[in-house]
Amino acid sequence: MNVLRAAIGILGLALLGLVIWAAVAMQNLHGSFFDQIAVVTTLPWGIAMLADLYVGFVLFASIVFLTERSWLVAALWAAPIFILGNLWAALWLVIRLPHLAKQLSKPDWPTS
Repeated sequence: MNVLRAAIGILGLALLGLVIWAAVAMQNLHGSFFDQIAVVTTLPWGIAMLADLYVGFVLFASIVFLTERSWLVAALWAAPIFILGNLWAALWLVIRLPHLAKQLSKPDWPTS
């Protein structure tokens, strides 16, 4: 379990590094974030990848809502994923993985 949490944490930090690199490189090279998104959305694979990304966010948010005990806590964890992306998902997984593993190991989960 700790190895998996560490791996998720390392992947999250690597993704953070990539985001920081992209933000720094963007200032010098190819225009603003919105300029670059405008280009990506003109490409068929760009549209498909963005759709895949946001469908993944919805699926992950669904898991958050299924596992958190409070609707408010679930909403506070799920909403930022649509802006912060998988960095936020990695943080949630590092924090909640032991509880999630315990829930998944219950023989009667899910109950309905």
